[in-house]
Amino acid sequence: MQFLNPQFLFAFFALAIPILVHLFNFRRYKKVLFTNVRFLQEIRQDTQNRSRLRNLLILASRLLAVTFLVLAFAQPYLPASSAAKRAAERRVAIWIDNSFSMEAQGSYGTLLDEARKKAREIALAFSPSDKFLLVTNDFEARHQHLVNRDEALQWIDAVQAGPAARTAGEVLLRARDGLKSGKLPASVSFDAYLLSDFQRRIADMASAPADSSVKVHLLALKANATSNVFIDTCYLESPVVQLGSPNELIVSLRNSGEKSLENIPVRLTINGYQKALASVPLEAGAQQEVRLAFTIQNPGWQEAIVSLTDYPVTFDDTFHFTFRVRTDVPIVAINGSTGASPYLDALFGRDPYFRYRSMPVGQADYNALTTPPLVILNQVEAPSSGLLQELERYVRKGGKLMLLPPAAPNREAYQSLAQRFDLPFPGTLVEQATRVGKVETNDPLFRDVFEKGKALPENPDLPLVNGYFNLSAASNRRSDVLMRLENGSPFLQRFPFGTGQVLVLASPLDPQYTSFPQHALFVPVMLKMALSGSSEIDPPVVIGQGAGFSSGDTLLPGEQVYHLVRPSDGFDILPEFRQNESGGTVYVHDQVRQAGTYQLQVNKQLLRPVSFNYDRKESDLRPTEIDEVVRGLQIPADVVDSQSPDLTHAITRAQDGIQLWKYCILLALLFLAIEVALIRLIRT
Repeated sequence: MQFLNPQFLFAFFALAIPILVHLFNFRRYKKVLFTNVRFLQEIRQDTQNRSRLRNLLILASRLLAVTFLVLAFAQPYLPASSAAKRAAERRVAIWIDNSFSMEAQGSYGTLLDEARKKAREIALAFSPSDKFLLVTNDFEARHQHLVNRDEALQWIDAVQAGPAARTAGEVLLRARDGLKSGKLPASVSFDAYLLSDFQRRIADMASAPADSSVKVHLLALKANATSNVFIDTCYLESPVVQLGSPNELIVSLRNSGEKSLENIPVRLTINGYQKALASVPLEAGAQQEVRLAFTIQNPGWQEAIVSLTDYPVTFDDTFHFTFRVRTDVPIVAINGSTGASPYLDALFGRDPYFRYRSMPVGQADYNALTTPPLVILNQVEAPSSGLLQELERYVRKGGKLMLLPPAAPNREAYQSLAQRFDLPFPGTLVEQATRVGKVETNDPLFRDVFEKGKALPENPDLPLVNGYFNLSAASNRRSDVLMRLENGSPFLQRFPFGTGQVLVLASPLDPQYTSFPQHALFVPVMLKMALSGSSEIDPPVVIGQGAGFSSGDTLLPGEQVYHLVRPSDGFDILPEFRQNESGGTVYVHDQVRQAGTYQLQVNKQLLRPVSFNYDRKESDLRPTEIDEVVRGLQIPADVVDSQSPDLTHAITRAQDGIQLWKYCILLALLFLAIEVALIRLIRT
C-alpha cells in the first residue's frame, strides 16, 4: 500500500487524545450515604466489570475512528502491478475519430455519440489539474493547445462529424507533438487514448512515431452492422452529349457489407429536374454498374446529382458532377505546302456539329488556338517559332495537338518542335512496306470502337504502311503507344504535356505512305480525338485532399478576384489563385466542408460550376481487428474495454491502482457510530 499524501500520517499523534481522556477521567463523584451496603456487594462488583469493558470498547472505537480518518486524508492506494511512480503532471491526448464512418449505429446511438461519452469518462478519470489535448480529424488550430479538464470536456461535447479522414499513425504523430509542446515539468507522464472504429484504411500505423514515452491506449467502437452501399464514380457512355440526342450515364455502385440488398433506388437529377430512376439489386461485397438514360435540351453547363437511399451512413449516397454541352465543336487544321487534307475535310467539314477551320500555315490565325479541343498540324514542313509558341501555350492549358508529319520535314524546325514539346525527333523517313500489327484496344481512345467482350482476330485487317518515321522516345519519357507496327515501332503515339496531350502519327496522312486515312479505323480515331473532353464529366474535387481545380481562365486583370459561391445557402469565399504554365489553378484550402456544386464567379458572372464530393475512402465500414492495430504500432499499447460500464473507475484503477480513501472514510464513520451506540445503549 502507498499514500498520495503521506505527510498526513503525522496526524497519528492525535491517537493520544482519546487515550488521555480514558486514563484521566476528571468527573467528580458525589457521596450518597446508605444504611447497609452488604446486600449490594455483588451488584457493585458486576457493575465495575461492565463499566471497564464498556470504556475499553469506547476507547477502541475512538482510536479506530481517528486512525481511519487520518488514513483517509493520506489517501492510501494499492498500486497496479505495472504502475510506476505517479508523475507531478499528467498530459492526456484524446482522439475522437469524427469521420463520417462514425455515423454508423452502435449499441447506444451512433459511434460518434459513444465516442464522446467515452471521452468524457476518460477525462473524468484524471485530476482537474492535469493537462488535456483534444485531437479530431479536422486538426483544428485551437486543438493544438493543452487545456484543463473542464475546457476539454466542453470541447468534447462540441465534436461533430466531418469529411476529414486521418490515419491512426497521423493522429499519434500530432498527439505526440502536442503533448510535448511548451515547457515540460521535471516529472510528467504522457497518455494517448484513440477512440475510433478503426476501419481498414485509418488503422494504418506507418507514420506513427516510435516514442515509447507516450503510453498508447486503444478503444475500439463497434457498429451493429458494417453494411454500406455507396456511389463510387460515374461516367458518360458517349464522350459527346448533343442537344436532343439520348445518352447514358454509367454509375458504379459498391456494397461493402456482407449482406445482399434488393431494390436499391438510384436517381439522376440534372439542373434540379429528375431525368432517370432505376432500382437495382446488389450482392454482398460486389460492384455493379447502373445505366441511366437521359436527354439534354439546353446547351451550357449542366449540374447533375446521382443519389441513392441507404441508411444510416448517408454521406456517400450522393455524387455531384458537372459537364458542358456544346452546340458545336471547333476543330482547327493548319496545313503545309501540300494543302488541306481531303480526308480531314470530308470527315469534319461536312458535319454541321463541327466548326471546322482549315488554314495554310502562312495565314494561321493564332486567336483560333484558344478554345478548340483539337488542333491538327497537317504536314507543315517548317513551323515558325511564333506558331510553336502559341501551340505550346495551347497544349499546356489542356488542348490536344495532333502532329501529322510531312514527308520531308525541315530538320532545324522539327528539332525545335521536338525540344519544345519533349518529343522524339522524326529523323529519316523509313520507306519499308509493313502494316499496323497491334491496336491498344483497352485505351479510352478505342472505347466502343470494337465489339465488347471480343478480342481482335489473329489476322485483322489493319492499315498498311509504306513509309514511317521512327518515333521511339527516350526511356525516361512517359508515353502511350496506341497503335504499333508489326516490327514494334510506334505508329500512333500519345505524349502528355502540361495538362494537354500531343498525338504523333508516324506516317504522313497520304495514301502514298499509309492506307490509314482510307481505313475504317480512321473515322473513329479522329472523331474520338476531336470529341474527347468536349462534354466529358468535369473531374469533381474531393473534399479534404487539398487538390485544386482549373480556373478555365488566365490571370484576371486589375482588381478583379474570384469568388466561390453557392447561392442556395449564401456561401461565399475568396479562394486562392495560382498562375502557372497551364493557366490558373484555384485552391479552397478546406474552406469547403459540404458536398455540392458551387459556382466560380467574377463580378457575379459565372465562369464555371465546380462540384465537390466527400472522400469515398470512408465508405468501407469493415473494421480492422484490434490485435492487428496493436501489431502495427512500433511501441507497446494496451486495449481498453469499450463495453466497460464504468470506464472512469477502470482507468483510475489502471493508472493509480485501487484507491482506498473512500473505504477509510466509511470505516471512520462506522466506528464513530459504534462509539455512539456503546455510550447510549450500554449503561453501567
